[in-house]
Amino acid sequence: MTMPTFADVDAALAKRDYRAALDMLESMEVVGEDACYRRDIQAAACADRLGLYPLCEEYATRARAYGDDMAAPFALIARAQRRQGLVADAEAVASAGMRLHPQSPEIARELTLCLVELGRCEEALSVSQVATDGFPDDVELLMAYGRLWEPVDPDAAQWAFGRAKANAPDLAEAKFAYDSLAHPLKGAGRSSYAIEMQPAVATAYRGMLKRVTFVLDKAWIFAIVGGFGSGLGYLFTLRYMTDERALLFFLLYAASALSGYAFAFLQIALFNRTLPRGVRLTFTRLRKRFPDLGSSVMDFIRMIVLAGLILFVLMALTR
Repeated sequence: MTMPTFADVDAALAKRDYRAALDMLESMEVVGEDACYRRDIQAAACADRLGLYPLCEEYATRARAYGDDMAAPFALIARAQRRQGLVADAEAVASAGMRLHPQSPEIARELTLCLVELGRCEEALSVSQVATDGFPDDVELLMAYGRLWEPVDPDAAQWAFGRAKANAPDLAEAKFAYDSLAHPLKGAGRSSYAIEMQPAVATAYRGMLKRVTFVLDKAWIFAIVGGFGSGLGYLFTLRYMTDERALLFFLLYAASALSGYAFAFLQIALFNRTLPRGVRLTFTRLRKRFPDLGSSVMDFIRMIVLAGLILFVLMALTR
């Protein structure tokens, strides 16, 4: 059986077959410090990609033993430890690496994430700049960067959250954070991030948004059902009809058609009860955060006008 070579490993890595690359690296017999370092650091990187963090830490530690002149082992050890929940240990490794390699974006990234998780945000401000310069599209880093800079420079935080949203359109947290700066709650000033990130507020917001979005998307149905039901009731009671009763049916239609919006405004009002005094979400700001709701509003307006016109013509022709 032919022994795999680094060329075989590189071919597997080009195909992003990290499992095959790791298997080859583990079966290789190499001689010399440079070859041993290359094998161990590539094995650590493959294990990291595969989510085998204890194995990644083991190989990266072996690679670091050959000397401190390379930044990659520090970053890989710190990342492996952080993902195993050993955040304090990861921060110590990343800090040691940063002292030796102050311009390494890989180490800066891990140190930033560790410091944010440990709540040492002031220490992370300067190093986060080095990290984002090297990884401007890393969503995890951008979210941490935005959290760091929001109290200091809301514009920088908005940039970070906006870029995270662009790189991960399905990440609700990124849009949520971006909206808190782009369209803050009324009465919160330049940013409502700190308020909206509170667990109780965030949970209430997501529940409210789910209900409001569903109702507004279906609001045009309320107009159709209200118009049809009112028209049918009007025809069934036509022999007893008076001008006052006809007006009652028209008002009944308006009430049923608007009931969806009444429910939506009620949900927003209930959500506002979770906010500090003087701070609130308005329907206008919610529409700015979710432009698709604007199209739902227009669909509803068109349908309520059409159904109302049909009901009015029906009443006019039968009087």
